Formats: sequence, structure tokens, C-alpha cells
Amino acid sequence: MRKQVSFALALSMVMTSGIATVANAAADDGKTNVVFWNSWTGGDGETLEALVNKFNEESDTVHVEMTRTTSFSDMLQTSLPTGEAADLVLLSTNEITRYKNYLRSMDDIWENTGLKEEDFSPAYLNMCYNDDTLYAIPFQISTYMMYYNKDLFEQAGIEEVPTTFDQWTEAAEKISALSTEENPIYGSGLFYCYNGQNQSVIQRFGTDYMITGNEEDGFEANLLDNQAFADAMIWMKNLYDNGYNPQEIDIDSMMAAGQIGLMTNGGWLKGTLDASGVNYGIASLPTVTGEDQKEYALGDMSSFMITTSATDETAKAAEEFINWWMTGTGLEACETTQDVDYSNVTPNAEWSISMCYLNAYLPTVNSKEYQAVDVLVDLTPSETAQVQMFTAPGTLFYSDAASCQGDYVEDWVFNGPTDPTYDDVQDFFADYQADLEDYISDYYD
Repeated sequence: MRKQVSFALALSMVMTSGIATVANAAADDGKTNVVFWNSWTGGDGETLEALVNKFNEESDTVHVEMTRTTSFSDMLQTSLPTGEAADLVLLSTNEITRYKNYLRSMDDIWENTGLKEEDFSPAYLNMCYNDDTLYAIPFQISTYMMYYNKDLFEQAGIEEVPTTFDQWTEAAEKISALSTEENPIYGSGLFYCYNGQNQSVIQRFGTDYMITGNEEDGFEANLLDNQAFADAMIWMKNLYDNGYNPQEIDIDSMMAAGQIGLMTNGGWLKGTLDASGVNYGIASLPTVTGEDQKEYALGDMSSFMITTSATDETAKAAEEFINWWMTGTGLEACETTQDVDYSNVTPNAEWSISMCYLNAYLPTVNSKEYQAVDVLVDLTPSETAQVQMFTAPGTLFYSDAASCQGDYVEDWVFNGPTDPTYDDVQDFFADYQADLEDYISDYYD
């Protein structure tokens, strides 16, 4: 009955909100049904769906019933306390602290499958532990990178990909000059409501987390008296005010339509751009100096987690699917893969290579196929890199800080002063600094 109620909740969201996608039919007779929820609703989600369907065709014992939805977070918060959540979910690894009371230990996965603990990068697998208990298995490292339109670069006479933010501004100005009333074009593609995208750029100016510190030494808000943060916000505001950056929400679609010169986003945009036919390239995000910063991963890690809604049977079946993800075989050439044959690599490797996601599974990272993708190799951070962008890993105020970031960038873009100065930044962000301090205070109460 629990599975029927759980699926009914997801289906209800499809019917009432129109934003959830339910993939796969009910489990075949004799197979253990694993309910799987995630928020992969973009172009990468179509590849995920195709791979899940492939698993279902191959497995004689397990069927994965997957729901991809933008209401994922709401579904979790509603269903976890009642025991009606999915068996398997994909979550930011940073959310382990928040949800660990509703997550099953996965310490037994090394005995139940052929996976080995030593086959995962220690820096990333360690993030999956809390109080010496394993709660997750790495799925992908979501790193932000720079996408650029090669045709617009050529038309604007830009020969080199920017490695500094001054060069970003220069390129944005030249590309924006190509704009016409019939075909508006913008050189820069930041979008104010996307906290991850903006924070990845802000960090490349040289600032640390929004909230710095640790449990032992204490935490501090980090917006004020921070030259690097001020420089980033002044740079960003000037791009908008000079008309080099649109005040739009859906920048991804504009990039796919050939209207954006360069932007930052994660690997999930790659599938959309591949399908659009835009002539694009991918590079590391610029820095102030032009020298790369391998100590910043500029993103976070998503992981497979098994909830306490799972039974012993469905939990073990979910581990079987995770094992297949790491060790099975990928898709043959088809529309979803842009006609690239991935049948000689694992689903995990296909996911990284086709979607430009960094990987924590060492057999994948060390494979000749992965190593042949220059952008993956170039973007790989150091093993000690900061993986989250907002706060240190494992802090309960991570989500609050991320939400605050989205609020203050939008406020700054529309309400900040023209030609802002360092002092303007101190005045404007004082209230947001106070918000971050409140999150820290609440954490200790």
C-alpha cells in the first residue's frame, strides 16, 4: 500500500501543478519496485530517464519507478515524516545533516554489492558520512563552468576565451554591440535569481564561503569588509546597468537560441545546447588574475540516498541499482545521447562524459574515455577543494544561506545604486549580513 500512496502523491503533483514528470510503468511481476525521486527535470533528466529505462529492461529482479519533478523538495518535506517518501532519492550531499533522521545507513552497500569504498575519491566520499555512518553514495560533482558561443565570438572579433573578469566585460561589450531590435543579443548571461550560478562567479573573485568557520571555532557571516565580494557585486551590477546582461530569468533558453555570448552554468545545460545546434565551447570560469583556482570546486555534490521509507527489501534493491549505475553499461547511439554510442562505458561514465559532470568514482575518472575529455580533466578540482559554495559542508544553515544569496543578488540588480562603490556595497548588504548572522544564531539556539 505504501508504494501506491507514494506514487499517488507524485501523480497528484503532475495533475495539479503540471511540473512533475513520472517515468516508467509499474514494476513487472516478480520484481522489487524501487520508487526513485529527483529534481532532474532539464535536458540531463532525459538521459537519466533513458538510463533508468535501460536498467529496467536488463534487470530480472528490480524495477525502478522514477519521478522527476521541480516539486521534489516539497514532496520530500511532506512525505518523509509520514514514511511515504520514495525509497531512493538524489540530494545535495550537504543535505545529509538536515535529513539524516529520515535516511537509512548505507554501511552495508560494500557487502551487498561489488562496490568498494577505496574506489571512491576520499575527499568526496567523506562528505557522505555523518557521525561515522555512511548515508550516501556520490552521483555527480556539479561544477559551474563557462559556456560561450563560438559564432558570436567570431562575429565580434574575439579570438581568445576570457580568463579574467576584465576580459569577460570586454567580450560582453563587443558581443552586445551585435544586437539588433529584431535579434537582441547580450554578451553576458548571468541571471540574478540563480544563486548557484552567481555564487560560483563571486567565489572566483577570491572570496570564501558566505558563512565561514566551523563548529569548533565558530561561524561568521562574510559579506561585509570583504573586498573580493564587493568587487564581484560591483562588476555584476555594471554588466546589468550597461545593458550587457539581460534582466531575464530564462537565460538558458536565450543561450540555446544564440542570444548570449558567454555565461556560467553546470553540466545540465550541455544537453540542451547539444540539441539546439548552437556552436558552443566550455572553459573554466575566469578569475581576477587569470590564474585558475583549483581549491574551489564551484558547486556541490549530489548523491544517492535511501530513505527510512524504504523497507529492507527495497533498500537492498536500491543498492542493486546504484551498483548497476557504477558498473553496468550505457546507452547505444540514440537521440537522447545525440547519436553517440556509450554502450562500451558504464552509465556513471556516460553521465559524466555526455553531461560534463565531474565524477567521484575512481574507475570512471581513470578510464581512457573520461581522461580523453579535456574539459573534464581541466575542470577537476584538487582533492581538498571546497565543494559547496555557500557554507562549509554539513552546516544546517546551508539552504538558508543559499536562499539569502538569491534574494540579495536580485535586490542588488534592481535596486542597487548605479556606479556603485565599495561603501555602497557595505551599506546595501548590511541587512543581508544580519540575516546570515541570524542563521548562525539560530543554529546554536
